[in-house]
Amino acid sequence: MRINHNISAQLANINLKRADDRMSASLQRLSSGYKINKAAEDAAGMAISNKMRTQIRALDQASRNAGDGISVIQTAEGALSEIESIFQRCRELSVQAANDTYTIDDRESAQKEVDELLEEVDRIARETEFNGKRLLDGSNSRVVTSDKLGVQVMKVSESVEAGKYKLTVDSVATAATGTLTCAPGSSVTINDVTLDFPADATNDDIYNQVLSVCEMMDIEVAGTSPSFTLTTKAAGANQELSIKSVGDTAPVVTKGQDAEISLTPKAAGDAAGFTGTEAVVYHGDTITITNTDGFEMELALEGGQTGDFELTVYDTGSMKLQIGANEKQELAIDFSEISCRSLQLREQDGDSFVNLCTQRGASLAITSFDNAIQSVSAYRSMLGAYENRLETTTASLDITSENVTQSMSRIMDTNMATAMTQYTQESVLSEAATSMLAQANNRPQKVMSLLQS
Repeated sequence: MRINHNISAQLANINLKRADDRMSASLQRLSSGYKINKAAEDAAGMAISNKMRTQIRALDQASRNAGDGISVIQTAEGALSEIESIFQRCRELSVQAANDTYTIDDRESAQKEVDELLEEVDRIARETEFNGKRLLDGSNSRVVTSDKLGVQVMKVSESVEAGKYKLTVDSVATAATGTLTCAPGSSVTINDVTLDFPADATNDDIYNQVLSVCEMMDIEVAGTSPSFTLTTKAAGANQELSIKSVGDTAPVVTKGQDAEISLTPKAAGDAAGFTGTEAVVYHGDTITITNTDGFEMELALEGGQTGDFELTVYDTGSMKLQIGANEKQELAIDFSEISCRSLQLREQDGDSFVNLCTQRGASLAITSFDNAIQSVSAYRSMLGAYENRLETTTASLDITSENVTQSMSRIMDTNMATAMTQYTQESVLSEAATSMLAQANNRPQKVMSLLQS
């Protein structure tokens, strides 16, 4: 028997400490709900779970990003819906004005309404925004630059490869121009509108009467009475003047001319450039280049410049939505410009291609608004496709987040039934170790019986 070193008490104390440590760990698991509370408990499990936790938070944020993208698209699509309704009303007015039962004054009333509606279209395009980012003014579309002034690219489709495109502007659009000769006591016609001049009409009377009618039909008047030069404000092949002056047996018809360009085919091996198989459609100074593979590029000539141009198309500028948890997992949405200019209803300087004050002009306007409605409908369809894709993306991200969370739970979360069983076991062992330590501490007291004897 020894009193300096109580080995039994030391052994009991060691076991008590171990039991107490295990019971503390069980209490921590039960109170926190986590099976791994520090790296020492499971280093590999801790590392894996941290990666999963990072991935889960990123997936949840990507899902919210996709939801924001849906809201952006719905905002733009709502504005386009209103624009489409405006064009349908304009088309209705065009059909009404194309009926020859109306006078030029009646048609002017319809033209005034159309002018205001077109202004509203441009206002909607300028002011439709989401969180301060404008959606329909072209500021969130692909970037295209020109090596010099004179050509502006208003729209490029997703099928247009990034790179350089060369073309030559051979000529710009011209307006229709004609000469009108008047005289007191005579009659003349301008675009089938008859003007009767009284026999006592002065030169000022004739000028004012001609000017009043021409202003309704968007025709500029130059010269002095009784001879005038008439020029349409807009340019292009659709612009026409039918003038029957004093002494003419039949009207003299003059037409404007559309711009013309030549495309330079790309060199062999170049990824970008014109192939030479594109179709080119002219509308005044607006030019649309298309191909069967979905290639579409809409140009606007500005300033009357001709010559060679080089356009550079970039893959930047579109609105990019981060719809994944990792780098480059994004969706680019191109919000092209939607305006009267891009829809070929107005020229760059604001002159309108649409004039309902003549039967021919009203008839042409029907086709113009048909084309505008078709373009807006196609744009809405594209946005609808993006919205459906983002809804699918959101569902996929949510499912992935759920599955990764379940995997992390199997690594990190405590099985409460098992943990409670272990805690009960450690609690009993701790009580037993405490009891044994107390008895081991009493063993040296037996030495006193030997000393007393």
